[in-house]
Amino acid sequence: MHWIIDTDAGVDDAIGLVMPFVPGRYPNFTLLAITTVGGNVPLEHVNVNVGAVLDLLGAPLPFYAGCARPMLQPPVHAADFHGKDGLGDAGLSRTQRAPEPLHAALAICRFAQRYSGDLGVITLGPLTNLALACNLDPSLPQRIARVVVMGGAWQARGNQTAAAEFNIAADPESARVVLERFPRITLVPWEVSLEQMMPFERLEAIAAADSPRARFFAAMTRIAYTWRDHFGLQGVPLPDPLAVAVALDEAVIAETIEARVWVDVGHDVGRGMTALDRRSPEPNARVVTRVHAEHAWAMIAEAWRL
Repeated sequence: MHWIIDTDAGVDDAIGLVMPFVPGRYPNFTLLAITTVGGNVPLEHVNVNVGAVLDLLGAPLPFYAGCARPMLQPPVHAADFHGKDGLGDAGLSRTQRAPEPLHAALAICRFAQRYSGDLGVITLGPLTNLALACNLDPSLPQRIARVVVMGGAWQARGNQTAAAEFNIAADPESARVVLERFPRITLVPWEVSLEQMMPFERLEAIAAADSPRARFFAAMTRIAYTWRDHFGLQGVPLPDPLAVAVALDEAVIAETIEARVWVDVGHDVGRGMTALDRRSPEPNARVVTRVHAEHAWAMIAEAWRL
């Protein structure tokens, strides 16, 4: 199957972007392009970060710049978690690459036309680009065979608000559009990475490898020790790499729930909350609630130690 990754290129996004690039490892996964969206950091930083990762990989992959802000509300960012540049303020955010001239939403529509029925999309940031693409092409949900979304908080244990996860809270209206239009989404919520954090020992083992990828990884993930000190985390939550792992290899999934997922677009404490209706006869999502963590961490290590 052919794939697009839509990203707001923070630290864990970058880790996820490298995972498909293991020669011969994922013969049924062909990455066509990357699309960018404002989120963890402003769009101009996202574009530079994607270029920097592609430079590291030496990959001639096109990328397309998308929406710099949510559909309705002012943009929000997460510099306290990812650094001002999005890659841990490690000096890695530099590249000569530039995005293609086509807008990301239009690129998604064009790839969906070209690879209709054989296209998957992994979203690692706010869902603004995919929602806009749905509005540009109402047939899009029928053309895209798989959608894997890193987003939501199935237990309402938010990381952006008390009840909402960052990607959904950043643009609830777009998330509502995507979840209403697509008939079946694989949702990888925040709590999966919170409950199954990578131990610091595993992180350090990858960072200690003697390769360009590992050195990039080591510099970028130093900020994880700030997460430990400031947020009291006893491991490293890696939500975006877990979503990529699910797309690359379904065997990484341990437990799921079938549910109708609704997004609260109100303006009170529940804004951005993803509510699961398990009673609905028409579920629109397969919600991953647990993964085989050792499998996922091995996939990350294999890609980054090359």
